[in-house]
Amino acid sequence: MTEPQPQPQPEPSVAEQRAALASTVDALQRKVDVPARAKAGARHELDKVRQQPRGAVAAGLVSAFVAAYFVVRQRRRRSH
Repeated sequence: MTEPQPQPQPEPSVAEQRAALASTVDALQRKVDVPARAKAGARHELDKVRQQPRGAVAAGLVSAFVAAYFVVRQRRRRSH
């Protein structure tokens, strides 16, 4: 028994090809625009901090205390 031949796909119209190409070019432009992507990422992180300011302040304070601890510890080691 022979397998049926697949039907050839109709070629997309010129308008459809242009639309697909424009979509691809737009996606590539967004991907290569590093400064815009960096700004968008920074904006996203800032929005997260604004929504949860207590968590950001707490994390900042903990980081500051840890950094201060290591600075004081290093200075004490050097003085002895």
